[in-house]
Amino acid sequence: MDKPWITPKWFVSPFNYDSSLVKPPDVRKVGFHDVTLRDGEQQPGVVLTKYDKIAIGRALNRAGVDRIEVGTPGFSAEDRDALRALVAATLESKLFSWCRNNRLDISAAKECESWGVTIEIPASEVMMKGSYSTNLEEVVSKTAENAAYAKSEGMQVALLLVDSTRSDPGILKEIVSGTEKYCDSFALSDSFGVMLPMAMYGLVKKMREMTTKPIEVHCHNDFGMATANTLAGVAAGASVVHVTVNGMGERAGNTPLSEVALGLKLLMGVESNIRLEELYRLCKLVAEISGFPIPMNKPIVGANVFNIESAQSAQWISKAEEGYLSYPFAYDLVGHPEPRILLSKKSGPYNLDLKLKEFGLSIPNDMYPTILGRIYEVSLQKRGVISDEEFLEILQDLNLYKYKQEDLMRA
Repeated sequence: MDKPWITPKWFVSPFNYDSSLVKPPDVRKVGFHDVTLRDGEQQPGVVLTKYDKIAIGRALNRAGVDRIEVGTPGFSAEDRDALRALVAATLESKLFSWCRNNRLDISAAKECESWGVTIEIPASEVMMKGSYSTNLEEVVSKTAENAAYAKSEGMQVALLLVDSTRSDPGILKEIVSGTEKYCDSFALSDSFGVMLPMAMYGLVKKMREMTTKPIEVHCHNDFGMATANTLAGVAAGASVVHVTVNGMGERAGNTPLSEVALGLKLLMGVESNIRLEELYRLCKLVAEISGFPIPMNKPIVGANVFNIESAQSAQWISKAEEGYLSYPFAYDLVGHPEPRILLSKKSGPYNLDLKLKEFGLSIPNDMYPTILGRIYEVSLQKRGVISDEEFLEILQDLNLYKYKQEDLMRA
């Protein structure tokens, strides 16, 4: 692709692909490890039953997610049942279990036929002493023992290095050197979302100097940089990204799957197995099941991402040259519903043009100021957009249209 920043389906910045400004990513394709069913469920107020997890797991599989972390079979009967059911469903996605650093959790995962395990270990001094009441020597020895046991049981082992972004290179190096022969990958966890993207890039580079095992990135969003940090990690050579649907997760949440999937493809030219056209449907399903709503302006999948209300945006769309996208990407690329033209006090002639076309109506241009004036008044009075019915009533009051219910149905 000569110009990967512009296609019939998207138009992003050419500077993303300028090698004098940005070093090309060290990986061509990235795997997705979704933790919605474990870390996502830690979002306050969200509780998922085994049936919820089965439905979401199937949807994640349909969306092309490579690995699904189903939950914590070591201490949840519901998670054990959900994991067994998803194993029986013979999904394409590989099923993982989250495990504490002990044999009991790993045995439970094996009993449920988990394909892999994510073993959580503290990777910073403050976590070791304060939260886990342990020390570096004990962490390394226990991890080596338990990871070796998981491998002997035929499972893939990813070591999740908790709070690794508040650790130091010396501690990380000791953990890596003492455990790498027993595991398949290391996942750097920005557990409190405190990393800058430039620092994440450097840390992944440093980790790749310590080991030949694949590096994964697991980011939280406390400073609103989970997506940026994840993409920076990939740019430095991380080959697996940990994500949740809609960014669910404790505190400010985790890295949103949809943002990373589209960012990798459009902004970085990095491939994945994610089926982009499934993103909107997946996010909507998880929102409905979990009761965790999608913000109206949520990137990629928010209800208002493609809707047009302001005069300026309507002008951009109306004046767009053929083949030029007024949006950064096409709505159907991610399975989003068709854009809506909204009318309010912020709207102008171009909005009115587009709205009239929706209804197949032709109104003299000299009436536009009067119509827009009425729209302004109604919108200000109700403090919001006017409905299609209110719009048609305005036209009828001005003797420009005879109201027909079927017109509303058509629009």
